Amino acid sequence: MVLSLNGIQNVVLIFPDERPVFMREVGNDMYSVGAYFWSKIISEIPFSILIPFIFGAIVYYPLDLNTTHSYNFWIFQGVLVLVYNASQGYGLVVSTAIPDKTIAVALTPLVMVPPMMFTGFFLPQSQIPAFLDEIKYVSLYKYGYQALYTNEFFHNNGIPEIYYLNET
Repeated sequence: MVLSLNGIQNVVLIFPDERPVFMREVGNDMYSVGAYFWSKIISEIPFSILIPFIFGAIVYYPLDLNTTHSYNFWIFQGVLVLVYNASQGYGLVVSTAIPDKTIAVALTPLVMVPPMMFTGFFLPQSQIPAFLDEIKYVSLYKYGYQALYTNEFFHNNGIPEIYYLNET
């Protein structure tokens, strides 16, 4: 969640400054909206991979996460990269909808906290009221949390590692 906050804040703090230039240039038909966003995403790919990779490399072994297979580390890193990039997408939505940087930063928790509540980390998904059940399907945190949980506790046969620990 720290990594996703970093991803959102990186975009929310930068895009509002670029917005007036972007609006003027698109209004003058210098380029299309798609061309701008694709070039922005492609130019930020190195940092969008490097930042979560460094974070994951720092926290994986001190937290004593699953080291039974070497691919567990790489799956962990891949999930962090995907969550970070999805968070940047949330940040783009917030910063395009709200042109003022200070208001966008203040409203970022309103975008982040509701999806966090439906991840299954704070509240079991069986206890979510039926009328709020659909929110969990648009939460990037839910899928990232489930992928990290599966990577940490399940073997290839689908039986939780905790089961094997209880057998010994």
